Amino acid sequence: MKAIFLIGAAAMALASTSAQAQDVSGFRIEGRLGWEKADAETVLPNPEDDEDETGDEFLVGNDDDDGAAYGVEIGYDMQIGDGFVVGAYGGLDLSDSNICSELVEDELACAELGRTFTVGVRAGVPIGNNSLIYAKGGYSNGKLDLTYDPDLTDNDDEEPGEIAAFSDKRDGYHLGAGAEIGISSSIYAKLEYVYTDFGSDSYLLDEEEETSIDVQSDRHQVLVGLGLRF
Repeated sequence: MKAIFLIGAAAMALASTSAQAQDVSGFRIEGRLGWEKADAETVLPNPEDDEDETGDEFLVGNDDDDGAAYGVEIGYDMQIGDGFVVGAYGGLDLSDSNICSELVEDELACAELGRTFTVGVRAGVPIGNNSLIYAKGGYSNGKLDLTYDPDLTDNDDEEPGEIAAFSDKRDGYHLGAGAEIGISSSIYAKLEYVYTDFGSDSYLLDEEEETSIDVQSDRHQVLVGLGLRF
């Protein structure tokens, strides 16, 4: 009887230790590095389409660029019972993506992604010791630098290579999923995929002729990271 009692006590102690090891509640901070693919579509609406307003596109350019992405994220997670985790986070991402698309002949439109601020929520399921699989989503605000070079070399009324430049902060959303693997009780490694959509916006090229350019942009990221819980 005493042996059974000791075995039961030991099992309860092991179960308690395991539950504590799986708890991922608390504040966290992480750095991450990875690969991203950024896409942009540039549209010059048909200038002869004012009367019927059919929205026909005059010139359309599509292109993408890939490269390194890096950033930091801070957050707080709360574990509910043994099987569910919810949390909130904020982050900063940096990018060197520069996307240029040729609309027609010598007309060139370029979009360069800069910093992106993110805030959002995530929910997941703890697995093993100090590990987690999760889904996330929230708001993104990205800095976008745009240039348009018509290079009107055969137009006597314009300067050759005249350039219009814009710097804009674009609102959007992001969705993602990932896994965190506990290295110790406070350190974890992660793998994450995130999709960000910055939507579409219009920029005025010529006030007199009311010529504008529409730019839609999004990106895909695959990131690895190292974080600390405390």
